Amino acid sequence: MKDSMGGSLKFEADFFRKCNNLTVTREKKMRTIQVRTVHLLLLLCLTLLAALLVSRAANFLLSCAALQVRQFRLHGQPVYARERVAAILQRHAGNILAMDLKGLQAQLLQVPEVAAASIRRVLPDTVEVDFTLRRPFYQHVAAGGYRLLDEAGRELGRQKEAPAGLVPLRGDVQDLAAIAPFAGELRPLRQEIEYVAWGGWRGIELKLLAAPEIFYPGESGFAGKIRQYFRVKGRLALKAPVRSVDLRIHGRIYFELDEEQRGNP
Repeated sequence: MKDSMGGSLKFEADFFRKCNNLTVTREKKMRTIQVRTVHLLLLLCLTLLAALLVSRAANFLLSCAALQVRQFRLHGQPVYARERVAAILQRHAGNILAMDLKGLQAQLLQVPEVAAASIRRVLPDTVEVDFTLRRPFYQHVAAGGYRLLDEAGRELGRQKEAPAGLVPLRGDVQDLAAIAPFAGELRPLRQEIEYVAWGGWRGIELKLLAAPEIFYPGESGFAGKIRQYFRVKGRLALKAPVRSVDLRIHGRIYFELDEEQRGNP
């Protein structure tokens, strides 16, 4: 009898202990869930507060009068495209922090005279632009003035007065495109050239200021060939002035006299 009662009490004690453990475990889980929920709510509130602060700070900075662009500081600015550059800069004026520097740079690089442009903000209200410019090398007479072209034949601008120190070109647009690649050959003779034209199948046609002849120098070695011709000419006894000199074949000089007499030194 005693053994039976003892077993029953032990069974009941185990039963209540297990039930108590389950209750404790359930309460711990509920407390954990409650703590996590509070933490999430706090984190959400902090995130919303931070977003609100950032939004208001951004609105303040974007609307702040002290951060509006008041001047563009230009270094090495274009000579022939000043008005176009000024219009581009004006379109990008506004809040200095919101300015699209890459967009501004892309528009400036569309100006033929501008080879490169470096842009930076100088807080609170200044934008600095450093230009690298293309320089004119050729000039071409146009209606009412002169077209100024760089060594690639790209038109940089126009002006009414004849520019000094540039290589004069003659011919139409196709002729100019054919001549432009020879800028490197023409550069040593730049100050001596009266004009350059395209002689059709004979290629470059070149006239110097101090010589009556017209030269056809071929595709390379212009200066050396012309200097060699003048050394040879000084030893010749010609009966008439030379009209043209053909230097296209290396090591040979062919020239034509005004009286249609032909000579071959």
